[in-house]
Amino acid sequence: MKQIDFIRQIADAVSERGIRTYLERLVGPRDPFDGQAGMEAAADAIAEALRGFGLQFVEERFRCEGRWYRNLIALHQGSSRNGQVLIIAHYDTVPNCPGADDNASGVAGLLAIAGAMARYRFVRDLVYIAFPLEEYGNPGSLYYVEQAKADGIPIVGVFDLEMIGYTGLNQTVPPGIQAPAVGDFIGVVGNRRSEGLVALFKEASVLVAPSLPVQGLVVEGNGENLPLVRQSDHAPFWDAGYPAVMITDTAFLRNPHYHLPTDTIDTLNLPFLRQVAAATAASAALLARFA
Repeated sequence: MKQIDFIRQIADAVSERGIRTYLERLVGPRDPFDGQAGMEAAADAIAEALRGFGLQFVEERFRCEGRWYRNLIALHQGSSRNGQVLIIAHYDTVPNCPGADDNASGVAGLLAIAGAMARYRFVRDLVYIAFPLEEYGNPGSLYYVEQAKADGIPIVGVFDLEMIGYTGLNQTVPPGIQAPAVGDFIGVVGNRRSEGLVALFKEASVLVAPSLPVQGLVVEGNGENLPLVRQSDHAPFWDAGYPAVMITDTAFLRNPHYHLPTDTIDTLNLPFLRQVAAATAASAALLARFA
């Protein structure tokens, strides 16, 4: 069977029905304050799903402001040790927000991808990570990156799923950026070191989701001159010198429910979310290479 056939099989296995099921398990306040119980319940649900795929699962615990939190990490081991491909998303919310788009959409996409990829063998490791506290300065991803750097882990690419389920008629475009005025596209944001990942996502989306509009943005440095492109867990990977992209529906530039109680499942475009997850799965599979 040709590689393209495997890629399309994986993409087809990313189902809208499965994504909805994950969303229903996750949506609800998941902040570290009044929503702590919800955040812990979401973490348990994510862990259960990842274990269910037969992956090597660990909880990486770290301490932040006197409390313990959990990075949820699942390894799909490759046939060689020549690099890791990461798919990441954060599972926390701000207070009083059910967080369907921000960021149950990203976590649901991550879980759907992990399930679709589980029966295939790859050359490189695939690593799925759900981080807490992205809304509070990224301490989860910062801790992970510090450990990875210290251990010399060769990360060849990171796909950060950061709000991937909302489309709308209105799209704000920051000065100096070229983008459509309608919010029906998925944005793929990288720095120069990550330019190849932006191109790879575009290539993969043509193969498995040809009707999905994709807008790439490559920024200089680590995005210091455009702070809004650093607002997720990919930023610590950029700062550490790893190639990473943020895959995003552009958040508050499009979604009027951002950080509000109205960020609910019924506002999401699930066919769009499925296409984004399928294109991400195809991108990760191409980078990990079939064994």
